[in-house]
Amino acid sequence: MNTKEMTASLVRDFLESHPSSRLTRWVTVLFLLFRGVPQKIVAAITNYTDRQIRNIRDRFENGDFPREGKKRGRNIRRIVKYITDHPRFTLKDVARYLKEEYKLEVSANTVERELEEYASRTCTS
Repeated sequence: MNTKEMTASLVRDFLESHPSSRLTRWVTVLFLLFRGVPQKIVAAITNYTDRQIRNIRDRFENGDFPREGKKRGRNIRRIVKYITDHPRFTLKDVARYLKEEYKLEVSANTVERELEEYASRTCTS
């Protein structure tokens, strides 16, 4: 077994035994490509298509690497601030406020979903 095969085998075992996030899988793809493992083998190990592997490589080369997790806390604080300052708000008012003040394009449905998720987190904790 050569080095490339051994590396691919170790990575396959790692991915099978650990629930991996998108960031972990991307780093794995880049690591295998850097080690010289062929793209088709990388795709088979990570359950990505060849096209996805090329996109990951291209995005990395352009410096566009994903960040882990969403930063919802910042948005909900902005929404809560608006709601406390404007008690007779509508969801469209909040969406307009986020667009004007923070350049965030969100719909009223997104605002409603954020509020529901915030309520479910705070009521259950």
